Amino acid sequence: VIRRPEIAMAAAVEEAGRRLRVKVLLFASAKELAGTGECEVELAAGARTSDLRAALEKRFVLLRECVHDTALAVNQEYVSADDDPELRSGDEVALIPPISGG
Repeated sequence: VIRRPEIAMAAAVEEAGRRLRVKVLLFASAKELAGTGECEVELAAGARTSDLRAALEKRFVLLRECVHDTALAVNQEYVSADDDPELRSGDEVALIPPISGG
């Protein structure tokens, strides 16, 4: 398939304007600080887990103290602290803060 550059550019611009929605599950202290165990977040297409963390920090001000130290799982698979994967619409992201105790 051969595409003319202007058609490819129009498709890229259209894609850039799209949004995605992810379901966020909050556990332990994150749940307490946010006042909810679940929410949906809308982000720009191409958003990454770092963008989600920033959006959650804005939406739930009290999460600022833990959102960057919280483990993430995307679609039930842990994301390493050094990784920043791109999210897709419909993804389920869990915030799992460190749990203390013994």
